Amino acid sequence: MTKAETSILESKTPEEYIDRSLKARLAPAAKARLARLWMESTGYTKEDILRARNRHPYWKRKKMEGSAERTRRRLAAHDYSSGGTVEWNPDLVGQFLSLNGKDPSGRYERKDWELAEHFGATIPSIQYMRRKLRKVHELLGPRAPSAKVVDYLLRAESVLSRGKSAVEKIASAEKLRAAETKAPARKAAKPRAAAARKAAKPVAKKAKPVARKAAAPKAKPRGRPAKKRA
Repeated sequence: MTKAETSILESKTPEEYIDRSLKARLAPAAKARLARLWMESTGYTKEDILRARNRHPYWKRKKMEGSAERTRRRLAAHDYSSGGTVEWNPDLVGQFLSLNGKDPSGRYERKDWELAEHFGATIPSIQYMRRKLRKVHELLGPRAPSAKVVDYLLRAESVLSRGKSAVEKIASAEKLRAAETKAPARKAAKPRAAAARKAAKPVAKKAKPVARKAAAPKAKPRGRPAKKRA
């Protein structure tokens, strides 16, 4: 066994293993064999090695190379908006919440492009909603009523960033304006309703006078018969 191979197998941590493996000039097949031997001797797993690999400066730099172009291609490939924008209303926000769940490990059950396809949106639009939802959970807590969460998600990200008091202040102002708008409408509706009821009320017809029959003339009383003279 070479000095480089021995050095790799003597690594104490995944980070040290990745660093020594990068410096060793060995064929990929030889490194794969050493990885298997090292995991068997230390008890570390493939996930541990991958996690350390992703954090290593060399692999971070390699990952960033061409990332802008890859991102551009990804966004273009998953643009389902047809040039329009999603009008997020309470129903759509409710759907978003039901589809945006996470698994026990904390990972999203559906990828951002899957939600973009479902809502006819773009990936940035879904990421925007996910950012707002994280902010809403910070403001309201994880056990907030769903109706409250929906109401907050309908607010702009700039409003949420100003805090819960700013959101509630805007909501109160909106309710006040709505009440002021309804008040004149109710006042105007009252006379109209009264006029409508009056118009709909049937007019009682006057009864025609019944003609009375002429009373029969009274018979003249008959006089007593004259007494006969003797």
